[in-house]
Amino acid sequence: MTGSRGIAAYTDEEFLDGGWEEVREAAGAHWWSTMRLAGLEALHRSAVHLVRGTEPTIRELLLNVTIPRTCMRSEDDEPFAAETQLVDAGVALVPIPNCGHNIMLGNADAFARETARALQGT
Repeated sequence: MTGSRGIAAYTDEEFLDGGWEEVREAAGAHWWSTMRLAGLEALHRSAVHLVRGTEPTIRELLLNVTIPRTCMRSEDDEPFAAETQLVDAGVALVPIPNCGHNIMLGNADAFARETARALQGT
């Protein structure tokens, strides 16, 4: 597993002592090209903190603010459990085609277009 959960499964020491090489191989050249931009310690520690989560959660923040909100997700992803809750709270849920988890890299044009649309309120 190469996402945050996979990286966080290593201890700091395991990751620095070669676990990062396993992650690099599993991630492949494209993903590693973005992951390598962070120092190894930073990559591991950010993954640990992402897995731990935040209080309040991003979903709770989206539900509780009163400004217009947009949440983008890959069109290929399975719907997630909170989609209905977000839509019911007035959050615009926008599926982005032809991309993976990192929408900004997978389909930069659609990301920019939908970001501009959200900022314009259309």
